Amino acid sequence: MIDNRTATDKLNKHLDEIMELNDLPGIAVGVSCSLDTCLEYTGARGFRDYENRTPLKADDIFHCASVSKLFTSSAIMKLVEAGAFSLYDRLCNILPHLKDGNTDVCGTSADSSAVPCIADWRFDEIRLWNMLTHTSGLGDCSDYEWASALTDDGALSRYVYGSYDSIGQPMLWCPQTGPEFYGVPDEENLFRYSNVAYEILGQIVAEYSDRMPVASGSISYEDFVARYLLEPAGMENSTMKTFERDGWASDVSVLRSCTGSIALPHIKDSDRSIKSAKYYPYNRMHAPSSTLTSNVSDLLKWGRAVMMSASGQDEMILQKETYDSVWRDYATVPNNGEKMGLGWFMRKQKAASGNNGLDRQYTLYGHEGTDDGFRASFWICPELELVTVVLSNLSNAPVKKINKKLFQFIEENLLG
Repeated sequence: MIDNRTATDKLNKHLDEIMELNDLPGIAVGVSCSLDTCLEYTGARGFRDYENRTPLKADDIFHCASVSKLFTSSAIMKLVEAGAFSLYDRLCNILPHLKDGNTDVCGTSADSSAVPCIADWRFDEIRLWNMLTHTSGLGDCSDYEWASALTDDGALSRYVYGSYDSIGQPMLWCPQTGPEFYGVPDEENLFRYSNVAYEILGQIVAEYSDRMPVASGSISYEDFVARYLLEPAGMENSTMKTFERDGWASDVSVLRSCTGSIALPHIKDSDRSIKSAKYYPYNRMHAPSSTLTSNVSDLLKWGRAVMMSASGQDEMILQKETYDSVWRDYATVPNNGEKMGLGWFMRKQKAASGNNGLDRQYTLYGHEGTDDGFRASFWICPELELVTVVLSNLSNAPVKKINKKLFQFIEENLLG
């Protein structure tokens, strides 16, 4: 591996090239590699606020969208380790009130029609591992309602127990349920990405939070993530409660006046011109699937903490043995061939032609994130002790493609 100064210079030039090749308002990149020597790089190009040409800094805060799911799945696995429930337990046994049929709990759909309690008999067949792997057969959200920006403590519970998304819509299939199906070859499991499943998982975290050792009582989903994941990893600039950040506002025209470090969301018009989105994508009822706000430095800390836990060096996140279950192939993702673990996507990437041979492949674990005005890409490669993070404040920014090329650039130019 080359020295840090040379590596930083090369990464700076690579980031310049990324901005030249992609029409983005802003982009932040983070790289951490502890193989042979300790390399940590953060860099940013473009603007936090494109309209006012406010420069973007590497430590500015981004909405990370579905990267949030890595924290929800880890929170669930913390509770599995604590013996609160098992991966094979039925959802309706873990949250029995889902089947109460209580009209005080059940709510209404967006069109004000009555929402039935448990509209589909197949709901009863969902196991916890189905939820984590997007193999439950649950549908997805119909509307994230970013404009409403709910921040009250009951927002998530109302969504899980009373929304059409959660319990009113028909399921897509009956999930594999018998003992013979747990951990079956991935081709046997149907895959459908479901944010709804992760909102329900977040409610489970909240309701079982008092099952943790030395817990003094129940706490919210967000507080659980902060206490048991963010704080142990040293992620001081990260939160699921975006509404508590100084100067934050749902209305981007108001948020623009904030003198803090929150990157504004942007979209492209039909003529491809960049403009600000109207609303910042936050709603507390979608906290478990979508609301992490963080920066590249903190996400590098998360990646390092996960790899240290998985290797048994310091089990600050989960026990080493837990990752044997987390990083198994439970399903194949349609269209791209990636595998699905317990909350983590897994993919193979070939080594560079001049480094380690043409036939060598690395296994990467991570997650993408996309919401109105933001894209996020987070991946780790334990074999190389490498973490790569790409964040952009633009809808549909090609961050996954950029991150793949970043990995290739690092492996070919900085390692070996």
